[in-house]
Amino acid sequence: MNDIIAEDVEEIIRGGIGLEQFRGRTVLISGADSFLMSYLVYALLANNKENDCLTKIVALCRNRERARERFGEWGKEAGLHLLIQDVRDPVEYGGEVDYCIHAASPAGINSRQEYPLDTFQANLQGCFQLLNFCGKRELKKFMLLSSVDVYGRCGKEGRLKETDTGVLDWNYKRNAYAAGKRAAETMCTLYHAQYGLPCVIARPFQVYGPGMSLTDGRLHGDFIRQITEKNSILLKSSGTAVRSFMYLKDATLALLRVLLCGEGGGIYNICDENGECSVYGLAQKYAEAAGKEAGVEFSYDERDAPEVTEALPSALGDASKLRALGWKSGTSLEEGIRRTMRHYCGEKGENHDL
Repeated sequence: MNDIIAEDVEEIIRGGIGLEQFRGRTVLISGADSFLMSYLVYALLANNKENDCLTKIVALCRNRERARERFGEWGKEAGLHLLIQDVRDPVEYGGEVDYCIHAASPAGINSRQEYPLDTFQANLQGCFQLLNFCGKRELKKFMLLSSVDVYGRCGKEGRLKETDTGVLDWNYKRNAYAAGKRAAETMCTLYHAQYGLPCVIARPFQVYGPGMSLTDGRLHGDFIRQITEKNSILLKSSGTAVRSFMYLKDATLALLRVLLCGEGGGIYNICDENGECSVYGLAQKYAEAAGKEAGVEFSYDERDAPEVTEALPSALGDASKLRALGWKSGTSLEEGIRRTMRHYCGEKGENHDL
């Protein structure tokens, strides 16, 4: 395992989150081989190895080869069970489940725009299949990984709270991801209201760190790819938009807090006020971390592209409810960027090979 990931996983285990609660339990995770779920799976497996917790992870993944590539050496660990299927189909698992996380969804900007129907179905139909499966069992918690995208255009200044709602055109194909997440949230809320299923909803803002794709169109991966290819970052926009960014280790600890401590029917932002930054400021931080006179440039050729013209000027989150569960901010944006760059590029200025 890469040193950065190993250090992060060790800190998660030592993070006082109460992983003992998973002793002898079974956790079913759809999209287990995704970037956002990988650390959670690593942490549970490492906790098994270190503390003999006997937690079983049922990793529902669509592609066996990708799952094996993601989990690597962990694939032979006792406790990891690969369940290869499409999340839109009935769950093909006959054992008991104590915790369930629905995280399967095309998340990259490019994939969700090229396959809007598949994206919507994975979010909503996949959520239904898992809720239907879990509704027949004595479940301790069901957690839906939603998204900051559900807020739409709120037309308000300041940080978004879980009670805020905004305008979203659900008939615009580029909104298939956000509309699917909104619909899945509604379904979880109704399962909780009608059947008492203990559902919680986590809304991650922008999470970054080791293991993210460098080609799916999202900021952090795009910046690292540009640095490795040409030692420069080219911005399509003015870079004035501000966002909440969160390092993967801290996001994993936050998700574990919500899963173990969140109130049934509750919704929680997964964000960090200490990680707020403009797009231009973020690019500058990556250039500084890269060293070797890496720079930031502007391109005016694509200013009319939808991803530029439709980008929200602000997407900042309020983490008050998350902190009330006992979560604390742990990694500054600068440190998170340095760790991410070390994972992909080695020490500062040393190696830019992927």
